[in-house]
Amino acid sequence: MRTKSGFVLREVGEGTVLVPTGERVVDMNGMVILNDTAKFIWERLDGSRSAQSIAAELEETFEVTTDQASEDVTDFLAELERLGMLETEDAAD
Repeated sequence: MRTKSGFVLREVGEGTVLVPTGERVVDMNGMVILNDTAKFIWERLDGSRSAQSIAAELEETFEVTTDQASEDVTDFLAELERLGMLETEDAAD
């Protein structure tokens, strides 16, 4: 799985946002604000990792439980899907 093109990750003050560009501006109504966990996941959605491997990295980096990491990844991916920001395809670990 990977993110759709047309979104730029920007640091704004002490936060992080996803800004639509080009044709995506018409589809989106504003920016998406990311917390640290969401930013971590977004940066790994390059098509080379599965949700499970991202969750394992999240668990190790943020020192959270396996269940919490899996839930965070699942919830964020569902939100990206809802917003039309995610391309799903078979990803390698």
